[in-house]
Amino acid sequence: MFAHFAVESVRDFLRDKLPSNKDSTRSRSDQVHLDAAVTYIRRSIENGGGRASSKAYKVGTGWMPPYRETTGYIIPTLLDLADEFGRADLATTAERMGDWLAQVQEPDGGFIERDLRQDTRPVVFNTGQILHGFNALIMRRGKQDFESHARRAGDFLVSSADDTGSFVRNEHYGIEHAYNVRSAWALLTLGRLLGEPAYEKAALANADWTVAQQTDTSFFRNNIFQPGRNANTHGIAYVLQGLLEIHRISGREAYLAAVRRSADRIVSTYNTEGRVAAEIGENWEPLSSHLCLTGYAQMAIVLFGLHELVGGKQYLDTGLRLLDDVAATQDVTSPDKPYFGGIKGSSPIYGRYAPLQYPNWATKFFIDALLAKRAALNPSKTRSRPQLTAG
Repeated sequence: MFAHFAVESVRDFLRDKLPSNKDSTRSRSDQVHLDAAVTYIRRSIENGGGRASSKAYKVGTGWMPPYRETTGYIIPTLLDLADEFGRADLATTAERMGDWLAQVQEPDGGFIERDLRQDTRPVVFNTGQILHGFNALIMRRGKQDFESHARRAGDFLVSSADDTGSFVRNEHYGIEHAYNVRSAWALLTLGRLLGEPAYEKAALANADWTVAQQTDTSFFRNNIFQPGRNANTHGIAYVLQGLLEIHRISGREAYLAAVRRSADRIVSTYNTEGRVAAEIGENWEPLSSHLCLTGYAQMAIVLFGLHELVGGKQYLDTGLRLLDDVAATQDVTSPDKPYFGGIKGSSPIYGRYAPLQYPNWATKFFIDALLAKRAALNPSKTRSRPQLTAG
């Protein structure tokens, strides 16, 4: 495994320092990259006992325990793949994962990450991401038995917010997080799905609070993972996707406008610097030398979504380049290796974000980005699925 670490470190260094090398490594089709990524996700689930997804494959130690939070939001990705490619086996796996999550839900409706670490209380963000999975199984698979679990999760989220819309209780490290708007997206979806105004009211209040965190430089305050850390493109993209999807459901233009302001800064930074550092300051200045590949895939998803909603060649072009950068780091030639098809946390592999790991969520968002690219380039061929209309 030391040899793998050494090889990946050199490759990442050369890819970053020699842009021509980076571009030349993107020579395979999207389908090759997608198939490899699906293989990695399936292996992560096999290593989670077939009912949950291992957090990551870590160089030197192997597969990590299941991660409840990301198992939850991998469910919609599996259903997307099932719909897009007629993979009934992936839909069955998604249902099995939902069953497991329902079994480990806390009495108050929240979720505790007991498998990875000895947390003692449920957390807003993790619960919201699992709610995405429950919502998808109800809407797209007709699994009404998950409705009671979704309601309990929704009640937990509502109880965690204050009058401003911010989630102030049951928070990581006891601080507010703007990226919780991705949980508000799940809550709004549930409100529309079940006709519950209280869920919708709380979700929109959180979206309003999140927009109020945006500065004149289009940066979002209160958006760090833990005290003393810098904002990360992973968390920034969480905010942007949450607001974008809440705009799709609610039709509120303020959310779309906020996303566009930050997306324009991302496009400008990438076009000027040729990269977007993993850690960002309030003026979008780089605060790290490494890249967060998860953040790259997520930003591509947001840019493809903006292109769909408002047009703008700059969004499509930058999204394509970000996605190519991630694809260039993926191993698609060693199917016998456990990391085959996975996406690293950082580039270089030893960077501060999930060092030496191939996180399941990095690969999940890479799959989402590849599917979003297909939709952006071929909108007439995109499979339809249940939508919540604005209103």
